[in-house]
Amino acid sequence: MIRRILLLLLVASFTACNKNHQQPACIISVCTQQFVSVGVRFIDKNGGGVAVENFTAKNLRSDSVIVVPGVIDPGFSPAFKTIANDGLLNKFSSSGDNVQITATHPSTHQIKTAIVKIAGGCACHISKVSGPDTIVFD
Repeated sequence: MIRRILLLLLVASFTACNKNHQQPACIISVCTQQFVSVGVRFIDKNGGGVAVENFTAKNLRSDSVIVVPGVIDPGFSPAFKTIANDGLLNKFSSSGDNVQITATHPSTHQIKTAIVKIAGGCACHISKVSGPDTIVFD
């Protein structure tokens, strides 16, 4: 009986998760060909879209500014900014990283900041775990 308990404890200690350790290699899985993006929309207090200036997104875990590859202005909404896409999947942890986004209103010069949690890592696609879809300027 004691051997079984010791064996169980030994196996549990090898499989325990620790955020400070490097992630194990991803397990190969079947993913769709879908290409996912995560973004945020900026509006004024009346609900009108705001084409912001000085937009930045910074991964707080890695202390690095996010530069989203291959982003083309969608044309239909200059008030929408892409924070991350599947091209940056390996820049985010599987459990999600806090990303600080900052933007300036072009006419009032008001600065808004928000935190969005984005997950990536071994997942098939980038995903937003938490945070606003829309940021409102006063």
